[in-house]
Amino acid sequence: MTAPRRLGARHKATVARIVESITPTFPPLDSGKRTVVFADVTRFVASQIEALPDFLRPPYKMALSGFEWLAVVRWGRPFTALDAARQAAWIALWSDSPVGAMRNFVKLIRGCALLAYYDHPLLLEALEAEAGGEGSRESIGEPA
Repeated sequence: MTAPRRLGARHKATVARIVESITPTFPPLDSGKRTVVFADVTRFVASQIEALPDFLRPPYKMALSGFEWLAVVRWGRPFTALDAARQAAWIALWSDSPVGAMRNFVKLIRGCALLAYYDHPLLLEALEAEAGGEGSRESIGEPA
């Protein structure tokens, strides 16, 4: 029997807060565009977790739950209820952990999130504007 592929609302909320915490603030985006980019990046990361093979998906979902609720031991609140500074500290603790599974948990989300973030059309548009506003992908090092 295979585990359900879809992430629940709680897992998606955890992924969304991790994405928000690890995503760079450069280039600056207005709040409307930033909201769209975060939603798209979160959806992409969630889809990658949902696409994990059957033998990896359930443990990864358990790791998502552990990441969310183990924060209570350190901070007295689940991860999604922490302020931005404590969320960043919690992610850093996992990223720098001597336990490989903890580091790899964050690595999968970070890698997928940054891939989707820097490939998002709204972000590419903002990068083009920062590069001089020529409006071409060549201005950011991509062929036209």
